[in-house]
Amino acid sequence: MRHTHLSIVAVASGLVLFACSDKPAADASAAADAPASQSPAPSVDAEFEQVKATTPLVACELLTLEKVAQVNPGIQFSALPSKPPQMSGYAWDSRCEYQAGVGTMDIAKDTPTHVVQIFVNTVASEAKALSNLKSRAELAVSNSTYTPRPELGASAYTISEFGYVSVFFTKGQADIQINVSDILKSSYEQRVERVLALAKGL
Repeated sequence: MRHTHLSIVAVASGLVLFACSDKPAADASAAADAPASQSPAPSVDAEFEQVKATTPLVACELLTLEKVAQVNPGIQFSALPSKPPQMSGYAWDSRCEYQAGVGTMDIAKDTPTHVVQIFVNTVASEAKALSNLKSRAELAVSNSTYTPRPELGASAYTISEFGYVSVFFTKGQADIQINVSDILKSSYEQRVERVLALAKGL
């Protein structure tokens, strides 16, 4: 039989009784030593993980110098240094730029007379790429030069601003923008023709 010993301690004018147990201290503190309830595992961002696992399109491999030259015969383009695709939010960002005619204008020796740029965002799925393009198209309709380009797929379009003619479309899991600039004042129709030819050649 377990016995409990009582100790009597005098406090001021009264007596206080303390019950002292023979139970081991380890047993008495078992509850305090028990591990705290496990915190829930952090939720997994499925879209982000899917983007990380995706192999991104590389802009300079998609639109090569040879393809640019084919659409711009007689113009000697060169490629600017490029970087490998970089993660940017929920997309892989890849871009490439080609220039021609640098140094040929007396008033602006560092300015190219022709520029071709391509921006590629590879996302989690084809549906996401189409959704991104649709959102951009809804904003672009306010531009007076906005023109749907159904031959390039759903929501594809061209616009002109800041001296560029630009085409927007998707390819698989990527939404793509190609810009064409010509300081030598080719007609708007000619620039549209070139940018559409570049897009269709991908």
